[in-house]
Amino acid sequence: MSTSLDLRAVIADQVREVVREVVAELVGSAAPAPPAPAAPAPPAVAAAPVGVPGSEHVTPPPLRERVEAVRIADDADLDGFARRLLALFENPKNRQDLRAGRLRFRLEGGSTAAVAADRPVQRVDTGAVTERQVKAAAETGRRLVLGRRAVLTPLARERARALGVPIEKER
Repeated sequence: MSTSLDLRAVIADQVREVVREVVAELVGSAAPAPPAPAAPAPPAVAAAPVGVPGSEHVTPPPLRERVEAVRIADDADLDGFARRLLALFENPKNRQDLRAGRLRFRLEGGSTAAVAADRPVQRVDTGAVTERQVKAAAETGRRLVLGRRAVLTPLARERARALGVPIEKER
């Protein structure tokens, strides 16, 4: 479902913003922190010559990489993750691992879809869905379901992402 992916993207963006703010406070600069570097590529395996004794390729030990699953379903979970990240950042080894990409986080599957499914539905069958309708859905805690003849304006889509309103389009 594209709605759960949109919600995951919104949550990931919020987490990035919180992490940048926290890291900026720790470092003491007001400028936002640069994005984290990509995880290092695995070492290339060289082909060993065939039939030559003692030519077996010895691979270096893999870098210690940790991936922690994070469940962020609401503001309390986001706050807890930011505080956990602060605690990790106090340890110099963890700080190095975070900066080098050896300590990474992934969203735990299913949490965002469950949050969206728990919300009551506001259905729009025809016409254009505007920012005003998205704002009303956010205030009442509803998710929007668009019928085949309904369209979503670009500004309404942006507002939905900003407010965390899930939107589903019927096919």
